Amino acid sequence: MIVYDKEEMKKTKEGCYPTLSSLYSIIPRDVRLHMERVGVYATVFYDYLSECYPDIVEPLHHEMDDCIHDLFTLHDIGRAFVPIRFQNKAGGLTEEEFEMIKQHTILTADTLDSVYKLPFSDTVKMHLYNISMYHHEKYDGTGYPFGIKGEQIPIEARICSLADAFDGMTSWKPYRKNMSMDTVQRIILEEAGKQFQPILSVAFSECIHRMPMNMGAEWEMEAGHYFTEKQDHL
Repeated sequence: MIVYDKEEMKKTKEGCYPTLSSLYSIIPRDVRLHMERVGVYATVFYDYLSECYPDIVEPLHHEMDDCIHDLFTLHDIGRAFVPIRFQNKAGGLTEEEFEMIKQHTILTADTLDSVYKLPFSDTVKMHLYNISMYHHEKYDGTGYPFGIKGEQIPIEARICSLADAFDGMTSWKPYRKNMSMDTVQRIILEEAGKQFQPILSVAFSECIHRMPMNMGAEWEMEAGHYFTEKQDHL
């Protein structure tokens, strides 16, 4: 579980940020808002799996249960090391710029090692590493950064992948309207065996009605500084 006692925290090999919150605060606000929405959706999905498909999440260490929302929220933590000019660019990205954005997955290890003290155990750190490194892998092997497939992809990353895609389809984009829930549900089921593990596509479509969709301006006022407030005392 995540701990907040200085004596219990583990020092990393190379630390240039004193706390996780100080690193998190340098990520652009719009990216942090996306991260926090995905944290909410993935937690709802994880809870549904624990309730209705317990065998799927059984391999996850019980230590993860106490901080599941935090870990899913931090899925894009590698974005802290992606140049901001690419993250905030107006308009479309060039192929080279998109490749730079994709680097956020393989930057995970360096990003976590940049924090002087991490407020969780090595076991929890490995779960976060799996989520951040592999959440863009696809079940059919066409994802990145490594093109691994099937159950080679850690289960926590497979769960996060669906929440990440859900946010991509339901959040506002300047070039298109938000998709309807029926359209999102159809696409998720169509991607079974391709982008997503089939059983997870089915399970997500079953719990899609549980996803909170009222995270508008009022929610945004409170979000975007989640870890800064939570860990200011570290």
